[in-house]
Amino acid sequence: MKKRTALLLASVLALTLTACGQKTEAPGQPGETVGTEAPADEAAAPEAGETAGEGGFVIGFSNYNNEISWRTQMEAEFTCLADTLKADGTISDYYVYEANGDQAKQISDIQDLITMGADAIVVPAITSDGLNDALQEAMDEGIVVVNFDNNCSLDVSCKLQVSDYNHGWVSGQWLGDQLIANGTESGNIIVLRGGVGTSTDANRYQGGVDGLLDKCPNAKIVAEEACDWDYATARTTMETLLATYPQIDGLISQGGAMTQAAIDAFNEAGRELCPMTGEAGNGFLKAWIDNSESGFESMAFNNPAYSSRIALECAVKLLQGGTVDDCAGMINEEYGIKPEVDGTSIGMAFPAVTLDDAKEMYDDTLNDDFWPGTYVPHEILETIFPVSK
Repeated sequence: MKKRTALLLASVLALTLTACGQKTEAPGQPGETVGTEAPADEAAAPEAGETAGEGGFVIGFSNYNNEISWRTQMEAEFTCLADTLKADGTISDYYVYEANGDQAKQISDIQDLITMGADAIVVPAITSDGLNDALQEAMDEGIVVVNFDNNCSLDVSCKLQVSDYNHGWVSGQWLGDQLIANGTESGNIIVLRGGVGTSTDANRYQGGVDGLLDKCPNAKIVAEEACDWDYATARTTMETLLATYPQIDGLISQGGAMTQAAIDAFNEAGRELCPMTGEAGNGFLKAWIDNSESGFESMAFNNPAYSSRIALECAVKLLQGGTVDDCAGMINEEYGIKPEVDGTSIGMAFPAVTLDDAKEMYDDTLNDDFWPGTYVPHEILETIFPVSK
């Protein structure tokens, strides 16, 4: 199934988040009831200088874009939990800002949240350094800052880190093992990159190359292309690469949609599939499962979209007087992973996905854009990620 546009996803999300009122369990994780309050409207923000009401805290969420389905779902994970916390009085209100991939807009959004009297700001950073001054300004005002997803270089109140370098490393190591098993240690390798300029891309890329060359130092990376984690871009790119290189022995991909596109391009060209790495998106999992019957080998790293939910819970924990260690304990108890604390940073690791895992995780009631592992109610997911009739 072709990837639906980010605009459609964002529009559907805006129309459906008000129904966050049941619970869905992430695979292997405890379920959590989500609330029924509608998301706060930016236009209803308090005047400058106002503080949180007596009923709870004011939380700001600054998202740098919704251009891919992972980020749309990630925002929904945040909003559904925020509705619950608003309903039970833990927070009095929350505000979600979207910067449309514009660093100046994200800086302005953060400054607006400071002026509005936010008690905490939850933020994925568009670049590692670009938001530092604005985030420091927030902390100087006594605002709790929790950074997740794309990490900033500033030492903020709490930083959630899922090692993208490790995602790349385990992918490269796995591909190296496949090349050795196939007798193609010095073979031709394609690398499909994500959004160049982001810390996510840089770390996944370097980890993948390092992991591969550690196993197969003579492997030849004949092309590396930026495809922005997008199916359509990767499909066109792979069609060109297949026409250029008569022999491709392996592929490292930073995202599930890009690997799905590569599989489809190989099949369309009548080329035998080579070993490919991927990320645990619904469309890629289906393509992997379908092609495994003919001997296709793959693996997937896992970066759950509910990281925004964890970030929100950490913000509330800190506002209630807890420490970063308390946040780590909460993550261990509620999400079943054992984080590592280093100062104000919390490292989280999610196990790689095997074929057996893929068969358990794939959801045929949702379309390719869905990311398995969620706390958003399924009735909402069916609206955001509908299967074509």
